[in-house]
Amino acid sequence: MKSALDTLRAKLAEVLDVGRAALRGEPGAMSEVLAEVRRRHDSAAGRPVAPERIARAVRAFRRQGAVSGFAQLRHVCLGAAAFDAGGQCLLAETTLRERLFDLAETVPGVRRQLKCFQALLRSYWSFPRYGDAGEAADAGEEALRLWLLRRRVELDMLLPRKPRWFALLGAHVNLLGDAPCERYGEALLRGDGSELQAVIDGLAIPGDSWVKQEAVLAQARAATALADADWAAVLPQLLDIAAGRAGVAISPRLAQRCIALFLVRHAHGAAVERDDDLLDAAVAAIGNPWQHRAVWDAVVLDADGKPCDLAREMVNGWLKDWLIAEFFRLHASGDDAARRTAFWLRYEPFVASLWIGLGAAEMNRSGGERERFARRASGCLLLLDAEAGEDAVLMLRFDDFLAIESAAPERDMRLYRWSRIDARLARRLGSARDAKFFSLSSLLATPQEAAAAHRDDAQGTWEDRFDELLRPRLWRGL
Repeated sequence: MKSALDTLRAKLAEVLDVGRAALRGEPGAMSEVLAEVRRRHDSAAGRPVAPERIARAVRAFRRQGAVSGFAQLRHVCLGAAAFDAGGQCLLAETTLRERLFDLAETVPGVRRQLKCFQALLRSYWSFPRYGDAGEAADAGEEALRLWLLRRRVELDMLLPRKPRWFALLGAHVNLLGDAPCERYGEALLRGDGSELQAVIDGLAIPGDSWVKQEAVLAQARAATALADADWAAVLPQLLDIAAGRAGVAISPRLAQRCIALFLVRHAHGAAVERDDDLLDAAVAAIGNPWQHRAVWDAVVLDADGKPCDLAREMVNGWLKDWLIAEFFRLHASGDDAARRTAFWLRYEPFVASLWIGLGAAEMNRSGGERERFARRASGCLLLLDAEAGEDAVLMLRFDDFLAIESAAPERDMRLYRWSRIDARLARRLGSARDAKFFSLSSLLATPQEAAAAHRDDAQGTWEDRFDELLRPRLWRGL
């Protein structure tokens, strides 16, 4: 008998990976064993399953609409949010998704139902919320969220003993809500991520889960509630986070949402002086506001969900002011470059769009300032044909008029009616893409509406003459 008992102890020790002291019931060793058993069997992560087994189970379920047993059901639940090589996701298929939910909550035994809930919760954490999943998959993820929200309440009433991870989820049920991480936003803004990290660890949320990205969004929203001075102080840090320079990988979609929040908050502040880093972030994440108006109106929204015209016009003015001033600073020659900048900045509110044409030599010049100019002017840059004899020109559209200013002061300012410009040239200008070749010589062949030289005379300054040409053709309130 003793030999058989020793054999049993040895086998148990091998299977449970514990020492003989624990099997003899010594308190200290038993506590360690209990902690290890809980770690293995009371974990929110559940037992690990090879990805290929999960993929096989999902493929079989997609073909048959049924499972061969509980193990396969759990594997399908684990893979519900995964995308296969063909870009297919089970959550995107309404009939199969509803069938899976039904199986998960009717499988015999509340413990097995809990395991299915746990596996589907794992899928929920893993869904690529900030990727390009597609409308059907996004709708499937929302259906999964609502199912988890309902099923958690039902299981809470059914379970005789609740695992620690399940109780933790109940304490942080906000993670199944519309704004999952808003609760942690203010603390994160103060640099305190302890509560969120405890939840991530306790619920075994994967490191690449959307939860961390939602936390970034919650921190951004918390910041927009700050007073103006505090907002200005924290904005550089927020821009670093949105750019992925703070240790958290940020998807382009999330970066765009964060930048949109920052722009709306900045536009509603008491002071809206240009912030160069915010301007660069806006152009990179959302685009040029007069070339990509539809994107701005879809993304940059006020609290009521309507397009924030204030934010769009703020960036519109920032960008036009900067491009006009920088064009003359980098390309104009002569002593009156500052005067020309000041003159055209007065007309900026009436500029519907602008383009900058550069000759090959100017286009190929490098350097930090030139590169930044090219980034901000993206979509507005034109490579001019040599026949035009121009190295750099600024083209400003005012409703039905196009003014062309050359960097060379000896050339006249020329004014054209937009409706008389060749349709192909007009389409090229309106394409919102940098033109690798633009025939300025063809445009200059269009009959002029008017022209004026950059020369003062006894009758007045050149600015006076330009005003006389432009004002009658623009809105009378100028």
